[in-house]
Amino acid sequence: LSYAQQGQFTNPETPGYVGFANLPNQVHRKSVKKGFEFTLMVVGESGLGKSTLINSLFLTDLYPERIIPGAAGSFAQKV
Repeated sequence: LSYAQQGQFTNPETPGYVGFANLPNQVHRKSVKKGFEFTLMVVGESGLGKSTLINSLFLTDLYPERIIPGAAGSFAQKV
């Protein structure tokens, strides 16, 4: 029996299938297992939901609500 007939070169997720067409699946599985890094930039006017979009994409609150002080709170008052 050849190695392919014995099942030694087959993918357990796609039994009996060997070839270059399976390469994207292998790369996907490897990157999910190993992890990967990427950069994402979201641009837009204030109040359009950029932070909400990012939080929804990652199912977490990456950037919790920030308290932005008003004009009176940003300067120390001296008399």
